[in-house]
Amino acid sequence: MNKSGSVSDQSGWAYENQQYIWDLYQSISQNIDAVIFIVGKQDKKIEYVFENADRVLGIPAETFYADDDGEPNELYQKIRKMIREKQPTKREVWEMEGVNQAFSQNMWLNVISCPIKLGGKEKYIFVLSDVTEEHLIRRALSEAAKAAELASAAKSRFLSNMSHDIRTPMNAIIGFATLAEKNLGDNEKVRDYLHKILSSGNILLDLINDVLDMSRIESGKMQIQESRANLFGIFDDLKIVIAEQVKAKSLKFTVDVSQADNPFVYCDEIHLKQMLMNLLSNAIKFTPEGGEVMLSLVQEPCEAEGYGNYVFHVKDTGLGMSQEFVQKVFDAFEREVNSTVNKIQGTGLGMAITKSIVELMNGIIQVETKQGEGTEFTVSLTFRLWEQELYQAKTPEEEENDGEIDFTGRRILLVEDNELNREIASEILLDYGLEVESAENGQAALEKLKSGGAGRYDLVLMDVQMPVMNGYEATKAIRQLEDPGLAGITIVAMTANAFHEDRQAALESGMDGFISKPIDVEQLVKTLKGIL
Repeated sequence: MNKSGSVSDQSGWAYENQQYIWDLYQSISQNIDAVIFIVGKQDKKIEYVFENADRVLGIPAETFYADDDGEPNELYQKIRKMIREKQPTKREVWEMEGVNQAFSQNMWLNVISCPIKLGGKEKYIFVLSDVTEEHLIRRALSEAAKAAELASAAKSRFLSNMSHDIRTPMNAIIGFATLAEKNLGDNEKVRDYLHKILSSGNILLDLINDVLDMSRIESGKMQIQESRANLFGIFDDLKIVIAEQVKAKSLKFTVDVSQADNPFVYCDEIHLKQMLMNLLSNAIKFTPEGGEVMLSLVQEPCEAEGYGNYVFHVKDTGLGMSQEFVQKVFDAFEREVNSTVNKIQGTGLGMAITKSIVELMNGIIQVETKQGEGTEFTVSLTFRLWEQELYQAKTPEEEENDGEIDFTGRRILLVEDNELNREIASEILLDYGLEVESAENGQAALEKLKSGGAGRYDLVLMDVQMPVMNGYEATKAIRQLEDPGLAGITIVAMTANAFHEDRQAALESGMDGFISKPIDVEQLVKTLKGIL
């Protein structure tokens, strides 16, 4: 071999360097990551297998030479069959797959085959290389791309649904507000328009709450907060809430708690009500006029001492669902597609939220349905019990006093940066006889308190997100005032930040209570009454 690397006397050089060639051949066969098979064209016998077969395939070369039909390795059988049956006439490349018991995994091999001549005789060569990792990466990328496409489609569907479901109540709010303005002299019409505006506003608020709840669930921020509750009382509350919906559709609504002995449990009352309300709202929504909706509670024996198993049933005689849709009824943004359901408003989030709440409570939710005959949801939950004697029912005198509201002579400092919100809150408070003074931020509120002195204000309603000084900062500053009469004034947060962590942050800053926006007048008055 000359300096350029060419062979000047190839046959002579090869003869003199047979050991060198053999060592090179052995070194290549042992160290590359591809297994090469040399196969006779006529008899299809394996004449040579690279020694790296054991390392690359987990199958010793001797096993291929033995041509063992009894070898249990699936990949071995597939390779042997390919070598026996494949008769390449040109260079071909493809992939094969098989379970490799030697490595206890599925393997993908890249195969190159072509006809060759060795020593003047026709042979076949097969080159097998392990591409399992590359295949898994390609598959993962493909699945990720498919998931991205599905996510994009879900996003588009969600935005389309949101656009429709937001615009529908907004159209009603704007439309009826315009009509009310044009008919100010007709009290009956204006009253009807205002009722429809309020109804549409509540629909819009429910929609926003569903979207926010779903976001919190997906981010893992929704938490279960247990406290003492009376399940019978929860059922009574639900009856009151849905009474108007039931009446509007002339539905028969029945409640059965006869199979539950102890209603006194520790649970997250707010989320339990939300879950049951979602189920009841769906039942009412998808049950035609004159139909029936049933809510029942069954208490079952529990092996754990101090605990009870409770099964909630929500059943209706409504439209029912197809078996195809039942498989995805708890998926977010999914709604059954038919001409009847399409006319019914909804985001497709209620059931996804319901299932998430049930799972957070370590429960199980199941559904039985038949199109045209109705649907029944069953929720099974385990609650810790508490002693019934600890439950203090209100006396008739206390219930009578609950109805009395007298805020005469009481003055509130309303801290709110938004002018419209200040106006709304002020009008509500004035309607109940309260005197109201306002401040546009926390710093202004602090100055008003200090200049007014102890006793001027009975309570502070404090917004949270404000310029100059926010509600948390203002509350901390008030609590640090030297005058104990000012430092100890009752402060209630009234904010659009309505999540549990917002409530917790308000209490940690020194506030005494929490009211979320939009303002629920009944809840506001109840809170103020409890304080004042």
